Amino acid sequence: MLAETPISFLGEQLIVIFTVIGAVAALPALIEFWIDRRKRKQRIALSLDDQSVRTLRPNVAGFEPLLADIADLIDRTARPELYRDLAVGNEVLLIGPSLSGKKMFAQQWAKLAQIDRLITVWNPRNADALAAAKDWVKSYRRRKVMLLLPRVDQVYESDDQELVSELDALIEVTSSSENVLVFATATSFKPDSPIDQTFGIKLVLPGTPTSLAHPKLLNAEAQQVIRAVIEYYWQSAEAKGFTLDGITLDDLIDRLADIVSNPAEVEDVIALVKTIAIYRRHADLAQGLRVTPWIIDKAISRVGINLLVESES
Repeated sequence: MLAETPISFLGEQLIVIFTVIGAVAALPALIEFWIDRRKRKQRIALSLDDQSVRTLRPNVAGFEPLLADIADLIDRTARPELYRDLAVGNEVLLIGPSLSGKKMFAQQWAKLAQIDRLITVWNPRNADALAAAKDWVKSYRRRKVMLLLPRVDQVYESDDQELVSELDALIEVTSSSENVLVFATATSFKPDSPIDQTFGIKLVLPGTPTSLAHPKLLNAEAQQVIRAVIEYYWQSAEAKGFTLDGITLDDLIDRLADIVSNPAEVEDVIALVKTIAIYRRHADLAQGLRVTPWIIDKAISRVGINLLVESES
């Protein structure tokens, strides 16, 4: 037993020595890990902002007509309980040139809708910032939140499909909550693109150069399907008390069938038609839930059917 003691002691010393050597060898990798982690935190901090809407003082000179024109959408954000039955997402895309005041417009929307917090992802091309933004939004379960995503068109126009998936997941998860409005901005827009499919409501700043893309030509069978979908959605609205005023059901079907290319666009148009009608009734601008040709045209314009906004040169 006594003869084994020095050997055991030597073995323990060797273990300690090798452990120290291993730790020293791993030290550069550990230091690099902590440096990278710190840089990631710094990038997230630079890419994200969480503000109290009460402190915002946006300059919206010149935007008053557009803000008045979307009073129903702002009201839906302020009082979602009145529009709870509408099958339309809480995603809004604002399109306009660079430096045209899109973020200021979003801030004013937040103030008018009495939103509590404004979470801005200044760089939506940062996947870590997108993940952090989702956690921030979730932390405000009982407060109204606007998630502002500037220049999302840069993400959708990139070749990074993983990043696009991260952004889509963030928008889908957050916009499904009644207390969250996802508000994104872009300088360009193309119909039937991923960004078109993500956002149900598209608004264009006055003065933005726009054009109409060539509409998709549907065959006779597809046209019949679209017409049946329009009739179905309108009958569902009619069952909720909505009525046509100044236009017949056949006229409505003809009007939409000439421009829409898929059932999702029909659903978005009818949902926005109902939004406007509900607001006008609550604002004492109309008796009952009446849907006029003017309301239908306004809803169509907000869905952005065949809308084309070219990229800035």
